[in-house]
Amino acid sequence: MPHDLHDFFTFLTLLFYGLVFFTAGVAITTKVTRGSNLTIARHLPLFALFAFVHAFHEWLVLFLYLEWPTIPQELLPIISGMRLVPVFLSFVLLLLFGFNVLKSVYPHYRKVVSSLALLLPVMLFAILYLHGIDASPEFFRFAVLRVRNLIGFPAALMAGVGLVGYAGTVRATSEKVARNFAAAGIALIVYGLFAGLVPTGVILGYGVRIELLRGVAGLFILHFLMNALHIFDLEREAIIEERLQRFAQSEKLASLGQLAAGIAHEINNPLANVSLNVELLKKSLLEQGTGEKYAKRFSAIERHLDRASKIARELLTFSRHDDDKAQAERLDLNEVLRNTLTLLGPRRDEYRFDLQLQPLPPVWGIVWKVEEVFLNVLLNALDASPPGATITLSSRSSGADVVVEIADRGPGIPAAHLSSVFDPFFTTKEVGVGTGLGLSVCFGIMERHGGRIAVANAPQGGCTVTLTFPQGDHDGA
Repeated sequence: MPHDLHDFFTFLTLLFYGLVFFTAGVAITTKVTRGSNLTIARHLPLFALFAFVHAFHEWLVLFLYLEWPTIPQELLPIISGMRLVPVFLSFVLLLLFGFNVLKSVYPHYRKVVSSLALLLPVMLFAILYLHGIDASPEFFRFAVLRVRNLIGFPAALMAGVGLVGYAGTVRATSEKVARNFAAAGIALIVYGLFAGLVPTGVILGYGVRIELLRGVAGLFILHFLMNALHIFDLEREAIIEERLQRFAQSEKLASLGQLAAGIAHEINNPLANVSLNVELLKKSLLEQGTGEKYAKRFSAIERHLDRASKIARELLTFSRHDDDKAQAERLDLNEVLRNTLTLLGPRRDEYRFDLQLQPLPPVWGIVWKVEEVFLNVLLNALDASPPGATITLSSRSSGADVVVEIADRGPGIPAAHLSSVFDPFFTTKEVGVGTGLGLSVCFGIMERHGGRIAVANAPQGGCTVTLTFPQGDHDGA
């Protein structure tokens, strides 16, 4: 190949290589990830920094390639050192990205990944020390090659495996996004083979430089990663839709609350009068010696009066919006959950409880209201599950939120009814068993705490209620 044509293709190759990674960095930094609850959102800035620094390195190589003949000999060691710094920094950033993604996807292997991430730089510096550190261009070429071998390739491998693993965690959100994350991970591994194991400047068949293959692999990474980042748009759309639904639900509950308060007061007055007269009539008949004859009827009347009074009390609870902020305090939800279990009384002994509680940051709330939410959900879980079944209670920290899940082993809720479970007076229980106000009350309490409540059927059967509370030491109730 003529020398001028060779220089021209080298120029295009290095320009293309740097441009691919610069574009990847721009694609990530321009994507709105602030406020996202996705795990990958916290780690993507590291990949963006890697991409920018790597692009800078390739363009530095391009500049040196073009200007090399004009560089004074005494500056060659400094120039060679300048190449080492960005290549080392970029691969360390990629190593940190891979380390963070891996430990979030595979937390059980966290210690192994941490040890490996620490061991690699130690091995690199040990090899450089044994080789003999000096300021010669030969040493810097050796150092760049070992950085690629011991940092670049493992970093790309860890990041690639991490992205493939992360794809499995978002498959339920979008199969297409999951495939793109997996493909980006595979492309990153291929890139690691080209960048970490094959020395820079190697010319393959047909005069193709290894940098061109690295750039092509980077182009695939860019393509799949840009498609995968669509998950943030999906998340934002889901949040907007959820907020609109919650707003509509809140408006509906507020209107019904005013109606419920009026109905409750109207019911309570005649109920009190009927109860008083029943007691007087019962006393009168007992004095006449005929009370035993009507004992069963009086018992039935009192039972139904108690049920009517309970409905009236629940209506008042549903409609009440007292200002309880003075009672708000820092709460450990694990402790509140354990205390709520004791409120179940003898029913607790009829079931098994699987507690999967992780250490949690504090949340700000009103303890008795949070207990009321937990108790309502637990009672629903017991009602839905057969005696002896296992009720699973789990807690975890997720981004800026604390999440509590309560899963029963019942038949689940028909799909057509899921959208109505928070509506007042809606119930799937038998007539006379529930009033249909429990989850509506829970919805209102979670709203006042800045949280969310969601109900879904579990794939393995039963129903899972997810309660999400915002973290923080501020008054959010």
